[in-house]
Amino acid sequence: MARIKTEDFREWNERMVQKYDPDAFHRHPNILVRFVEKKRVKVIFKMMNVHEKDRVLEVGCGAGNVLEKASCGKLFGVDLSNFILNKARQKLDKAVFLFRGDAQNLPCKNEVFDHVICSEVLEHLLDPLASLHEIERILNPQGAAIISLPNERWINRIKGILIRFGIFDWLFRGKGEYGDMPEKMEDEWHLQTYPLGQWLNLFKGSFKVTGLRRIPYFWLPLRYALRLERMR
Repeated sequence: MARIKTEDFREWNERMVQKYDPDAFHRHPNILVRFVEKKRVKVIFKMMNVHEKDRVLEVGCGAGNVLEKASCGKLFGVDLSNFILNKARQKLDKAVFLFRGDAQNLPCKNEVFDHVICSEVLEHLLDPLASLHEIERILNPQGAAIISLPNERWINRIKGILIRFGIFDWLFRGKGEYGDMPEKMEDEWHLQTYPLGQWLNLFKGSFKVTGLRRIPYFWLPLRYALRLERMR
């Protein structure tokens, strides 16, 4: 895909979010897609230890599909897209504070959050390292960030098998809201397709990895979820 210019990113992101509405994955007609999404959200909260007074921010909160499953904490969500924030406002309790902002330049004070969630976001950014620095900046020294990422290699491998057997269109393009989904998401929406080792190299400058889960299963790692703590 063509390189997105920094000055065009906000407009491009808005188009992509409307085309590939993340909310639709959680209610996709394909039960396997819904299962993976539910598993991802469940794992995120299993990797956190949230208390009633903890301040929790989701960076790239989308339509609120993760935050709506939180059982406690003071909840905040930030996203660049007005379209998806409006969906989140309709879904979430008014006690969840939602605001617009860029994951690469967050409008937040230093060290104000006890937990930060950033799920399926970094691969869409021009500069994921800038976002990681922002997460480190706003996270208190005793806090933790939960990051989830797609395993592009496995996802593309499985898509290739489904295409060869002629069932990819039936499972994904012929149902739901993704009639023109590309064979590979890096063809249009995923700007970064790093393997796990390269993501770990990005993290190690600011964080130590204290947890790693493969989603939905160890032997079927379509997603990675990582627990990061600030370097003391």
